[in-house]
Amino acid sequence: MRDRQLDIYRAIVMIYIVCVIHCCYLFRDAQEPFLSLFLFAMPLIFFISGASLSVSRSSRGLLETVKNRFRRVVAPYYIYACVLIVTGIVLSWGLKLAGLTRYAFFDITRYDWEDCIDILLGRYIPQFSFMWHLWFILPYFILSCTFPLQIKLMGKVNRMVYLALCLILFLIVQALPELSLLKQVLCFNVFMVAGYLFYKRVKTSTLVITALAALAVILVYTLGLGGDFCPMQDHKFPPDWVYLTYNILALSVLSITFSRITLRGHYVLDVWNTRGYTIYLYQSVVFSITSVVRQQLPIAILTPLPLRFLIDATLVFLLSTALSYLTHPLERWVMKKLDSNHS
Repeated sequence: MRDRQLDIYRAIVMIYIVCVIHCCYLFRDAQEPFLSLFLFAMPLIFFISGASLSVSRSSRGLLETVKNRFRRVVAPYYIYACVLIVTGIVLSWGLKLAGLTRYAFFDITRYDWEDCIDILLGRYIPQFSFMWHLWFILPYFILSCTFPLQIKLMGKVNRMVYLALCLILFLIVQALPELSLLKQVLCFNVFMVAGYLFYKRVKTSTLVITALAALAVILVYTLGLGGDFCPMQDHKFPPDWVYLTYNILALSVLSITFSRITLRGHYVLDVWNTRGYTIYLYQSVVFSITSVVRQQLPIAILTPLPLRFLIDATLVFLLSTALSYLTHPLERWVMKKLDSNHS
């Protein structure tokens, strides 16, 4: 049975990521400590993913899940990458014909093997701006593909014990150098497991205790030991125990709050829910357009800062929503063609 509230949460979190967090970081529309305090959205995405699986109780096996995730996660990325590359070639060709060679920012002949590998692995699309968001694809794909194996394990182990084991494993990996991807996977796995095991199955008193414990750890670290809470980005890439602890606090507080609130759906929320991943991918286009618009307007010097943020966030929201009416149908059309050819 589908949980309508989870759909609404997913849409709101996606709006928050694209229009709030990324606006604040890209355009410096906020300052510390707010920039750090805002960084709690990605764990929510994984929590919601786990909660959705607990509600649906999908019976897909590992192979079926991998195929499904490739179709839902990887294929849309490749479509997005092709759209960007083709657009870049057309623009470059058109600018050169017009004699505007100084604006010919794209030249596919400069691609080397490393660039091709970056594109194939979803790390980066060279010669384009605002590509940092692609880091999310690989850890999400890995976790969503392997989660059926964890579901089987969770059926044999006490849920508190299993979550504790996930936490311990993540903390052990902290002692190892490098391994950024593994740290990302194990960190966000904690929240995905929590969503699967504990969504709507935790008492308010337990959430309060968890929040207070996480807050105490952060206060001891910052005030007692002189640790740095800001910038949280340093704790996020790769994720460490500070990032994990802060997001446990944020998730607990949000769970307490929204357990008492029933949100109503809206057409715009339906758009951001059904097209959320597509919107997330093409935000690089939106931010490229927004940055050009900002250069033509005195947005960068507007004060106070909240007003500047409001303008940027509104523009990004409207452009993201509008662009999805082109990108999402294109994505569905390509996927339909691929499915028909495959069959």
